[in-house]
Amino acid sequence: MTEEQKVILVADDDKDLVTALSIRLRAQGHLVVEAYDGEQAFQVAQENKPDLVILDVRMPAGGGFAAIDKIKHSLSTRAVPVIFLTAFDDEEMREHARQLGAVGFFRKPFDDGEFMGAINSALGS
Repeated sequence: MTEEQKVILVADDDKDLVTALSIRLRAQGHLVVEAYDGEQAFQVAQENKPDLVILDVRMPAGGGFAAIDKIKHSLSTRAVPVIFLTAFDDEEMREHARQLGAVGFFRKPFDDGEFMGAINSALGS
């Protein structure tokens, strides 16, 4: 890993989406780690101290809301920005995500330009 490389955790139970996002993010020079459920997302975040976490809302083993709650309450990961990417979207979900500390909330299918812009903004680049 080089100094400018950012570590991004992509957590979603849709393995095809995780693969596609990972390819896209790696092409931009990022190091990507993956998780496929809420509990695994928290564990991978603890082990890898990512610069950004991208979470699905509905996943097995707790889902995205449980994962962000754990991530934001852990001393080692509480400052890590989190962006939600989900098939489900309503204002209540968006507000709950904001209250838990998310910096972004995108509905699948998403606008690639907007999503990548949010990622770059969250990474400070």
